[in-house]
Amino acid sequence: MFVENRQAGRWLGDFLPLLLWMGLIFWLSSRPTLIAIEHELWQKLFYKSAHVFTYAVLCWLWWRALSARRETGWHVLLAAVLLAGLYGVSDEIHQLYVPGRHGQAADVLFDLSGALAAVLLVRRWPWLRSV
Repeated sequence: MFVENRQAGRWLGDFLPLLLWMGLIFWLSSRPTLIAIEHELWQKLFYKSAHVFTYAVLCWLWWRALSARRETGWHVLLAAVLLAGLYGVSDEIHQLYVPGRHGQAADVLFDLSGALAAVLLVRRWPWLRSV
């Protein structure tokens, strides 16, 4: 009974936030326009920064879900980066079918840069491992 409760708690604490974050990304990608910014440079900076931040969080959530003991070995971190990157690819494919949106390979690179930044932060800052 205790093991089942611990597993349920782990699922709620580690996997539910991951699934909710992925659902939020999907929902936002389904919108034709998120925010209208007049100046093209500011618009690009906003959207590309949003990709980096969003996928840094996604990678961090994948890492938490994959590593119950919060291990920082490269095998776990690489798996988190790959899963976040695959979700980024699927997100760009999804956007090809959303009116007003365009899937772009460059956005996947921004997604991956965010995921890699998360890995570096997790390895550098121990407090991120305890959250």
